[in-house]
Amino acid sequence: MDRKLIRNYLYNILYQVVKIILPLLLVPYTSVHVGAETLGIYNFAGAIMNWFILFGILGVNTYGNRQIAKVRDNKEELNRTFFEVFLMQVCNMILAAAAYFIYIQLTVKENLFFYRLTGLTMLASMLDITWFFYGIEDFKKASIRNIIVKCVGVGLIFMLVKTPADLWKYILINVGAELLGQAIMFVQLRQYISFERVSLKDAYKHHFKSTFQLFVPTIAISVYTMLDKTMVGYLYSEEHVTYYLTSMNIVQMFLYFITSIGAVMLPRVTNVFYTSEDGDKKAQALIATTMKIACMLAFPMCFGMMAIAPNFISWYLPAWYPIIANLIMMGCPIIIFISMSNVTGIQYMVPTGMYQQYSTSVIAGSLINFAVNIMLIPRYGAYGAVVGSLIAECSVTSIQLYLIRRKVHLGFRNRSYLIYAGGALIMFACVMGAGLYLPKNIPGTLVQVMIGVIVYAGIILITREELAMKVISKVLKRGNANA
Repeated sequence: MDRKLIRNYLYNILYQVVKIILPLLLVPYTSVHVGAETLGIYNFAGAIMNWFILFGILGVNTYGNRQIAKVRDNKEELNRTFFEVFLMQVCNMILAAAAYFIYIQLTVKENLFFYRLTGLTMLASMLDITWFFYGIEDFKKASIRNIIVKCVGVGLIFMLVKTPADLWKYILINVGAELLGQAIMFVQLRQYISFERVSLKDAYKHHFKSTFQLFVPTIAISVYTMLDKTMVGYLYSEEHVTYYLTSMNIVQMFLYFITSIGAVMLPRVTNVFYTSEDGDKKAQALIATTMKIACMLAFPMCFGMMAIAPNFISWYLPAWYPIIANLIMMGCPIIIFISMSNVTGIQYMVPTGMYQQYSTSVIAGSLINFAVNIMLIPRYGAYGAVVGSLIAECSVTSIQLYLIRRKVHLGFRNRSYLIYAGGALIMFACVMGAGLYLPKNIPGTLVQVMIGVIVYAGIILITREELAMKVISKVLKRGNANA
């Protein structure tokens, strides 16, 4: 990776660290002061609203990123492309918002007020232009904006939300923080874009077909990332929606360290693939390297989280123990599956235009997920949803690896992958064993984490894993040069 990629990744990681820390502080507070049942109202309303946002946004988040990356070196094309894509996004979201409010008016019998407040989030989605900054590879502004939004929102929740009766404040704070974030991004936008009047007809003519092509796999993905929450609420209970969301958020919070690579690599692979000589070969080389990075991080994160879950949840969320701990341990393999499919799908298939193959993989995964959910959620609630998500993510990853096997050589026979998996398993045994003797409190969990880091890093160094050695060599050379 060159310096700009590393810098963008670090900015994105900074945001992800904040995104991890703030919920860790907030969840215990809201679990006590708001409660699982009351939070379930908001979470379930959000799950329904997200379906309408999905249809309003279509595939703009990914398509806009990719399209901006293609034209960013041409000022005139950049202006026109941005305003056309943004105009189409606004029009689509107006229709989606109208449909949402009509739907809840006709179907919701209780807590309609909270559903209406939650729907205001759609205004923030309508104005979201994060895809533009990702496309021009300016992750600094997007990351700083997101950090400000998260900190302001969490601070206000601690100050103003005290009881279940304050749920309306909780919702409005989340909505207001998102709108603040969009306002910041439009101020930052002025240094890149000059206003240009565009035709709505041209906007749909130039971009609707391509965004719809990405919308098909987005819908399919949503079946196993959004429908599970909705199905748990309808088929089991709103309380289990909160349990499922909480456990999956904890499982996936460290996953952001890996998926951040995808956010950084998508515009770079797109730009290299379409503008460089031997673009295909360069794109393949980038993907082979990022797959190694993803696996080197994913395996220890998966088995490390499984090992610390019982002790961690016993003091972090004692009111919801052991159900959250069990759900976390069941769901941890998702980290590995999503990390790999993020590389094959988001970082390679989408930038190189393999829309049909990408759609095939996620549609298959969504159908499998829906079938498993129908069988398991009515009986097992959140547990059934976790199993459905695991099987779906495994299916998507397997299909994508099969579909790109002739295009990209990922080198899974390389000894590095054996080191990642074997090292993570040894680490798991050490951390789990230590947990049997350590106290179930914050210091005890921190000691478990330290043991895991030392064991895994030690194995990587002792075996002289190829990628790690290259990184260390570059750091040492740069240090000597600066000296």
